Amino acid sequence: MRAIILTLVLSLALHGSVSAGGDSGSAATLIIDVRTEMEWNTGHIEGAILIPFDKIAQDITKVTTDVKARVYLYCRSGRRSSLALDDLKKAGYTNVINLGTVDDASKKLNRHIVK
Repeated sequence: MRAIILTLVLSLALHGSVSAGGDSGSAATLIIDVRTEMEWNTGHIEGAILIPFDKIAQDITKVTTDVKARVYLYCRSGRRSSLALDDLKKAGYTNVINLGTVDDASKKLNRHIVK
């Protein structure tokens, strides 16, 4: 039941508000794949951007400097997205969510996996 509620909340939050980056004056919403480029090429969430987990702290400012931006993270198993979440929180980002795997992210965000 909790997963269904989370999915509904995420879907409502994302409806019309997801962007691939940039600052638009209001808090943006980003979907970030923290896997490798090779993994990205096998399939990623539509609308996501690629920032490998080991580069997230240095490269996040290339897509947003808004520390209040909603940032969704995912990877293959959820481990690297958890590490990336910790790095972003240390950098001051306050609205970071680990969606776990690419399949989980696809379901929770109601978005297709594209190749």
